[in-house]
Amino acid sequence: MNGRAISRFTAGERLFHWVYFVAFLTLATTGAFLYLPWFSFAIGESGETSRLLHRLFALLLLAVPILTLIVSPKEFRADLREGLTWRAEDRRALRVLLTRYYWTGDPAGLPPQGKFTAGQKLNIGLQILAFAVMAVTGLLLWFGRGLLPVGLLRWSLILHGGAAVAATCFVLVHIYMVTLLPMTNQAIASMFLGTVSEEHALTHHPKWYEALVRRRMSRAERRG
Repeated sequence: MNGRAISRFTAGERLFHWVYFVAFLTLATTGAFLYLPWFSFAIGESGETSRLLHRLFALLLLAVPILTLIVSPKEFRADLREGLTWRAEDRRALRVLLTRYYWTGDPAGLPPQGKFTAGQKLNIGLQILAFAVMAVTGLLLWFGRGLLPVGLLRWSLILHGGAAVAATCFVLVHIYMVTLLPMTNQAIASMFLGTVSEEHALTHHPKWYEALVRRRMSRAERRG
């Protein structure tokens, strides 16, 4: 097995990831300032700045999927479809990942994975759910004051904060796994360079790698 680089993510896919990441971290930080009263940033001019930044980056976060559909529509739709498609082997893989592989590195019983592992699919699904809850409740809180019942706004505030805390926990776990966890930390290179090693592709995403090889062979045959 050689160490040649295998293209995994396009520039458009990587742009989506990093803009979303920066916007999310800014929202999590400014949101914490506004939710937690002991932060001095939540009062006076600092509080107004935090609110302004929170709203500006909320708009950016909402715009990210739209911008990605414009910049890289084919890849974005394919990634979304694959990330939300759960097969029988994904459910089996998730059990192995959560109960053994992430803790011990033992891959015994782990079914071959596609472009996204079952763990990555879980993160994608949970992030999309949290994103939807935060988007709807955030818009209600932003534009609904004085127009909507107080009870609805109160529940929106609770759900908004709960979804934000859950999403932040998912992001922290994701950061840990791509930086410190030995079994998965090689993946971070793909979000900087767009590539992974052939060994990593075959070890962690064999179904995706094999499909990629078949497509390349098919194209070569057509050209020949």
